[in-house]
Amino acid sequence: GNKHQMLFAIVAPIVAFSSAPPVQASAAALTGVWAGRHAVVNVNGLVTVDKTITLTCDNNGALHGLVGWLSSGDDDQFGNADDLGADTIVREHEEKVLGMADLATGELVLVERQETGQYTGQLLPDGSLHLKFAQSPPSNPVASVFTLQKTASALPVDPAELIANPEPTLVVVNRTCPDLSGSWVSPEYVAHKLDTASGKGVHIEMPGLSMTLTITMQTDASDCSFHGEHTWGNGASGGTEYLVGVVHDDGESYTMAEIPEHPEDGSTGTITGTVVFDGGKEEWVMHWHYVGISRTGSNGVVFDTDLTQLKSLGP
Repeated sequence: GNKHQMLFAIVAPIVAFSSAPPVQASAAALTGVWAGRHAVVNVNGLVTVDKTITLTCDNNGALHGLVGWLSSGDDDQFGNADDLGADTIVREHEEKVLGMADLATGELVLVERQETGQYTGQLLPDGSLHLKFAQSPPSNPVASVFTLQKTASALPVDPAELIANPEPTLVVVNRTCPDLSGSWVSPEYVAHKLDTASGKGVHIEMPGLSMTLTITMQTDASDCSFHGEHTWGNGASGGTEYLVGVVHDDGESYTMAEIPEHPEDGSTGTITGTVVFDGGKEEWVMHWHYVGISRTGSNGVVFDTDLTQLKSLGP
């Protein structure tokens, strides 16, 4: 007799925790309002919330709704409002959800439309909802198991409001770009050429070069594009090439492209770099990284230099 009693004591809690039996559901049964108070565990510990779930369901089992909760005590609640910042204490929040129900069994799943929260559960014979909730990073971790009683079969809002997509947020980026107009000059620099005309890669060093970049047109700060001329030489050879360019979204980095035809012994290249204001020298500095290919395609040229703007008006 004692053995059987002990076995029952072990098995009984497991049976009590098992899933609820299937319930034949319908669109009407899963449309309405459910409410109740329950415990939630999050990174700050255990808190208590008053929760309301409003759902609309169609004959296919598609669910749309709204979940709202309000902290029922003085607990500091880090909840679902990640849009307020990871360290923001919130005591109430609403979140649109969508999901699917198996009308043959009453089982259902809901997912939050803006965050990582997921509800799984079942419609019970008395019309209440038994749900398990889990939310994982990058949202704030939250978990709960609860049952909400059905408080209304009629929706307090137009079902279209629960189904509609949220209004898109128009993000306007106010870009600002440095004034590149005018002339930029370099100190003497050394370029490196790889000559493959002979069938072998021959490195040629070209010292004593200098250059002047003149930006002849720059659009307004809305797109930060420009064009100009690049004049270079070392006393023995040189020439002028036209180029176009654009400042990137960060307002500092840029890309330029030279336009063929390039001068004799010259190359057509792509230039990347950044434009920054040197507060110590109170002047704009253009860091210049050049990669170019010769007219015949047999030579490649690379060099780096810094150009300073002849007019330095400050940022």
